[in-house]
Amino acid sequence: MRERMKSEPNEVVCKYLFEPAIMEDNEHSFDNMCLINMAHAMMLDKEGIIPHDEAARLFKGLIDMYERGSGALKLDPKFEDYYFNVEKNLIADIGIEVGGRLHTARSRNDLHSTLARMNIRDRVIKLIPMVLELRSILLRLSEENREVFLTGYTHMQPAQPISLAHYFTAIGGALERDYERLEAALGRLNKSTLGGGAFAGTSFDIDREYVADRLGFSGIVANSLDAIASRDYLLELVSAFSILGSNINRTAGDLYIWATDEFGYVEVDDSVAACSSIMPQKKNPITLEHVKAKSSHLAGAFVSIFSTLKGIPYGHCRDVGSESYRMFWQAADELEAILALFNVTLSTIKIKPENMEKKAAGNFSAVTDLADELVKTRDMPFRIAHQIVGNIVRKCLERGIRSDDISSDMVDEAALEVTGKSIGWSEEYTREVLTPEHSVRAKKSLGSPSPTRCSQMIVELDGRLESDKRRFHEAIESIESAKRGLKKDVLRILNERQCR
Repeated sequence: MRERMKSEPNEVVCKYLFEPAIMEDNEHSFDNMCLINMAHAMMLDKEGIIPHDEAARLFKGLIDMYERGSGALKLDPKFEDYYFNVEKNLIADIGIEVGGRLHTARSRNDLHSTLARMNIRDRVIKLIPMVLELRSILLRLSEENREVFLTGYTHMQPAQPISLAHYFTAIGGALERDYERLEAALGRLNKSTLGGGAFAGTSFDIDREYVADRLGFSGIVANSLDAIASRDYLLELVSAFSILGSNINRTAGDLYIWATDEFGYVEVDDSVAACSSIMPQKKNPITLEHVKAKSSHLAGAFVSIFSTLKGIPYGHCRDVGSESYRMFWQAADELEAILALFNVTLSTIKIKPENMEKKAAGNFSAVTDLADELVKTRDMPFRIAHQIVGNIVRKCLERGIRSDDISSDMVDEAALEVTGKSIGWSEEYTREVLTPEHSVRAKKSLGSPSPTRCSQMIVELDGRLESDKRRFHEAIESIESAKRGLKKDVLRILNERQCR
């Protein structure tokens, strides 16, 4: 295979390039390499590109290799890469006259790009159920906390009361978009490049669509140069990972603050916390810290892949064929850890509604509703109502009074100063208007935090989640069915020809 070369590969090249890649591929790529070889051999047989009797011997060699497993392969970094090692083992078993025919009408370039897509497809397929699980957890938390009221913040300052269900459905909506990005990226990844050759196709009359179908792909990357050169799916996937990580990071950041003694809104379970080596009272929410930190690694992986692909030819080179993938695997591992850690933390988290509602009752977050009530009951321009309530808040702060201590007399006093007229509300009515529960229940607009609107959002999010689950399971079954069918057909043809 190195006939063009006058020397063996340098040991430095073997140590740092060939051997690590070969060993990694043998651990992760053996099954998919076997499937690709079977599908290609089936196509060569179907199209009459290789003789049928030799195709049968080739099938037997491929099946025997598959059944023995990756541990039976003899690997040598001097053969440059994993495929050459696989081919050497095959030829050692069945001879070069038959084993040497397998590489007809293809190149390592289209073989490796197809193998990478299958390996990456497998990795993404492993991650997607974890995203679906997280969405399910958020919906459960939303359903359980429609009647839990807490302060909503803008600029990290108390703003208006919301329900905890409103918060969790907001995150659920963001994760739904994250899922859509992942699903779309998986769809563009799931295209076969086999048949692109080195980059210029082949003079053999091959059936690229047949091979794609046998390997569970939804289609092909048609242009042979694009098939070999394209790695934009890496950027798209890791970008989707990064955006998902960012949304989870922001949520973890909120929970991290809410778990402080000063807030006391939530408490992480003992099983996901760590203790202090010196301070016996400590319970540290370490999973949230790791989740927040790991999201930055996703962004780093995207920058690495982007930089690798930047400024190189639109063709084949080692930058594209080897180095561009490297940080994808780290990103996938980090995202898996993020999802696993966050799912278990959310699944076991303890909500403390009494602390949430106590805080919201006294921190002036409901006073916007006081202004709204002035507009609705006294036909008052909102800007005037805003002035009245602003005066009330200022006086409360000067006197050290909480918002749940605002009285009807204070409303009248402020109204007289601004408009020359009192309001005349009862004490009971004034107090009721200023409760977080009244504030949340009064919201009527679509998407607002009222229990009715939150219930509507929960139903809609749940419906789309179930639809996403069904579509994902159908896609997985299509891929797995293709793989099962390929192995079954190879064995069937082999048995038929051996019986003749």
